[in-house]
Amino acid sequence: MAKPTATKKLGRNEPCHCGSGRKYKDCHLLIEETARREQLLLRHAQDSLLPKIIEAAQSVPDQFPPAFARFWQEKYTVDQMADLDEAEDRGAERFLTWFAFDFRQADGRTLVGQLDDAADTGGFDVDPAERTLLAQWRQVRLRPYVVDSVRKGKGLTLHDLLGGASYEVADYNASKRLAPGEVVVGHLTPADTAPGADVPTYYLAGAAAQLTDDTAEKLLEFAELHLADLRRRAPDATWDDLVDERSEILNHFVTALPHEQRDPTVMDRLLVDGRIALQLTAESVASLLGRELPKDESVVESTEPEVGDEEPASEGKD
Repeated sequence: MAKPTATKKLGRNEPCHCGSGRKYKDCHLLIEETARREQLLLRHAQDSLLPKIIEAAQSVPDQFPPAFARFWQEKYTVDQMADLDEAEDRGAERFLTWFAFDFRQADGRTLVGQLDDAADTGGFDVDPAERTLLAQWRQVRLRPYVVDSVRKGKGLTLHDLLGGASYEVADYNASKRLAPGEVVVGHLTPADTAPGADVPTYYLAGAAAQLTDDTAEKLLEFAELHLADLRRRAPDATWDDLVDERSEILNHFVTALPHEQRDPTVMDRLLVDGRIALQLTAESVASLLGRELPKDESVVESTEPEVGDEEPASEGKD
């Protein structure tokens, strides 16, 4: 049975919209006022929790070097952090957000996972609303999203380029600068749920990379190359497994694109270079994409061991 929802603002003494025959004040008014208060608390918590997470990330700079090498492919060093916002469009903030949500520390947990556990024992100071969000954010990873529609100054609808799921995003600034078809590479965090709604509203956490509307198809192909490579070791690997283990590859795609103007040859070179770097066979890529391999297709021989010879995949994901 669908949840009853109000279609107009009711007076306290009017019949409740649920059809019970009772006055609104004696029926759904209190329930909806409570839901709106919780929604507002979670919306405020969205704004206050992320700075606490970023501050925690900045408190462990000894962990930055290996994370920097992965995220920037050794293009930059930690000493250049102050220059990244200009060189890579809010690059420092993008790195810190990825470091907090995606990079696994020595104990195998992400920083957000560590903070979530610490909050249980009082080791990370959060209020009840922030605590609720922190537990939900533990599984958030860097992903690519395509803009489906924009409500200027209000929000936008995105879909996951890898999984296809659709999300309502309450990012008012992003709605002013993004257009349908463009790609956003960032972290979507769930927060408040409107009264009567079944799914939460999402927000873009930290800085996100914005790509032009001609990049979605090539970015998907680029990600498919890496998924094929991952499946050589773990045949049942999914998109979730890929972003959990190698989400930094999405930033590698972003940083390879030209900043000033479109260059369609760049994305083709990315795919060619990616195939060579991963030592994928043409057959494995064609099989992954569900395509027949042309008879004259050249094959890049693999120097990697067969699946049966690989070390077992590590377990214990956050």
